[in-house]
Amino acid sequence: MVMGMFLVHAHFAALGPFELPSGTGELIRTSLSPTDQVEHVSVHSVPPDSFVLGFFLLTGSLNKAERRTETICRRLLDEERLPPAVLRKVGAPLITLLFPP
Repeated sequence: MVMGMFLVHAHFAALGPFELPSGTGELIRTSLSPTDQVEHVSVHSVPPDSFVLGFFLLTGSLNKAERRTETICRRLLDEERLPPAVLRKVGAPLITLLFPP
């Protein structure tokens, strides 16, 4: 199977006031297993009430990467490794072309 690297964003709405500690990305990385196939995690606070996690995953398709990201995020919420929040959306970010193809 051909593997590719996919960037998937997970958008969260916090259930109250929150702060993402500076070590949130490291906390997430240490909770992942090799089968998650996550190469990198980025963390973005979007004040006042939301945040985005970016996952770079190595997998066979974008669909699989998005499903795996949703599974990981639900697990992180269940294990209380994230502030209380609702997972609003999971998907690959769309890039606007600056020049015509």
